[in-house]
Amino acid sequence: MLKRHLLIASILAGTFAVTACSQQTQDNAAATADSAADDAAANTEAAAAEAEVAAQNAGTELAEGAQTAGENASEAVAETGDTLSEGANAVVANTAEAVAEGASKVADGATDVAANAEANQAEAAVAEDQKY
Repeated sequence: MLKRHLLIASILAGTFAVTACSQQTQDNAAATADSAADDAAANTEAAAAEAEVAAQNAGTELAEGAQTAGENASEAVAETGDTLSEGANAVVANTAEAVAEGASKVADGATDVAANAEANQAEAAVAEDQKY
């Protein structure tokens, strides 16, 4: 009988131990779940703050890039204008030089024609005098 009482006592002690462990396990699980929820909330908040900072940085970089692109485009337009102006000046100068050379050649030609006309008139006058 003593063995039986010991056996029953052991079973009861084991049952109480399991029940006590179950309650402790449940308490630990609840505490762990609460801690995990707190950690998740903190991590979410930190990630949101980091995302906001990253978005602000990206916006700043985008604005700076757009400003740089605008400055480069303005500089390119100014350089193009300068190049066109220089080209136009060169064309005008070359055209003026060509016109001046042409005018000089026309003047030389006119002088030659005038000289030839005088020579032809003199020859004609001489030839007229020699007819008699």
